[in-house]
This record gives sequence, structure tokens and C-alpha cells, in this order.
Amino acid sequence: MIKHNRGEVEITDYIAPASTAFDFNDVVTRDSAGKLAKATATTPRSELLGLIQRTILSTDSDYASDKSVAVLEFNNPESEFDADVDTGTAVAAMRGKFFDLNDEDGLNVNATLQKSFKITKVLSTTKVRGRFITSGDRMQLVSYQQTITRAEFTDGGSTLGTLALGVTIPAGAVFSRALVTDITGFIGDTSAAITIGDVGGDVDRYNTGTPSVFTTAAAGTDMGAPSGTLWHTAAVVPDVHITSNADFTNVSAGQLTVTLFWYQAA
Repeated sequence: MIKHNRGEVEITDYIAPASTAFDFNDVVTRDSAGKLAKATATTPRSELLGLIQRTILSTDSDYASDKSVAVLEFNNPESEFDADVDTGTAVAAMRGKFFDLNDEDGLNVNATLQKSFKITKVLSTTKVRGRFITSGDRMQLVSYQQTITRAEFTDGGSTLGTLALGVTIPAGAVFSRALVTDITGFIGDTSAAITIGDVGGDVDRYNTGTPSVFTTAAAGTDMGAPSGTLWHTAAVVPDVHITSNADFTNVSAGQLTVTLFWYQAA
């Protein structure tokens, strides 16, 4: 079952076709004649209309006739709905991600083709709260932030220390910018330069130059525009490279916060 939880909504009358059964709060769309029909897993999200506000049974006196019925519409993107998970298991990591309908009265959290429902809260393994997305495919700006310390780096045995960040930039993403802030200097040698790249690939894909993180700087350092390919044809794990003057082993301390921004399809 899917039901409205909070947020302003509009209720509008539509025509339900003759001899078609509906349950209260079924997700509906419109058929080729403009009349109501139950949504399915493959209904494009731009065609999702709302929740029908009446149960229609074959025993109803007007079952064999067209009739006017109220529909609670999905036209407020901030309205939230509680939904049963009919296929798959809801887990906390699904918060903020997009999934498909299973049918007219539940979700499939194993499917992400239509991406018609964004989960905002996981209530249990079988129930979630979220928002219907009906505006068609669009890009959204995604940010990821991680604070890292000297102790987390792998010493390359020479001047280089590396650290893979705990995020994957997905295929199809377009990278925008990298920020490095809240720097506590990577001291111990005589210099420390940073680049942000992708694991096993371009070591400075996400910045330009080799900015210094040797000196403590709360406001951070300018990482410059991305110097590598912005479009991601494959998923990538970004990594941080810090290069000292003589030997990375000499670097005795340091901390900073990395913030990455990219666009991906919602």
C-alpha cells in the first residue's frame, strides 16, 4: 500500500473507466483515452498521476459505467508518502536513492529503471517514506565530503602517499569541482602537495596543478578546475595523492576535508 504522509496536495476529479476495479490509494496513470488506469512497473514516471481516492469493486452499482473519482495528485515535489516494499529489502543505505514501482501499490527496491520514487527515510525492511518523482529524467548535483588524516594514507615507499576515498562516482556522472578545506598542515618534511584523481588512472583528474597542504589553512586551498575528463564512462573511485619533498615517511601529521561535486541523472 502507498499513502500520503505529509505535505500539501491537490485532489482533482478524473474519469475512471467502466468495468475496471481499483483499490483505494492505488497509483494511477491515464490510458490512451485519458481515463484512469493502474500504474505498472514500466509506467514512465512523467506519466504517474497520483493516488485514487476510492475503492471500485465489481459489485458497485456504477461499476459498468464511467464515473468521476477523486485523485490525490503527485504535483507537489515536497509531499511525502509511505510505501510498502513489495520486492527487495529496504536498508538504510537506500536513503536518498531512487527506485521503481513494483505495481500500483508498492515499490521494487531492486529496480532503478524509471526511478520514480526517492526514499527519504527507511522505516523498516518492508516500508519506506519518500517522494514521487514525476518530472522526467533530470540531472542532480551530488556532493560527497570526507575528512582524512595522515594515518589513513598508504606510504608508497618514496615521496608519495595515497588514499582511496569512500565513495564511487557512477558511470554517466559529470564531474564539477573539488574543494579541500580545514587543512591541518601535513608537516614533517619540507613540503606537501596534493592532487585528487581516480584509482588506477589520472592522478590529478579532479584538480589543476599541485596545491600545497603543508601549511595549516582553515579556509583550504584552491584546487583549480578539473584537468581530466569530466564525463565518466565507467564508475570511478576517487583518490587523494600527497607528495612530500624527500620521503612520505617523514610526514608526521596532517588532516583535511575533501568535498567533491558532480552531476548525475536523478
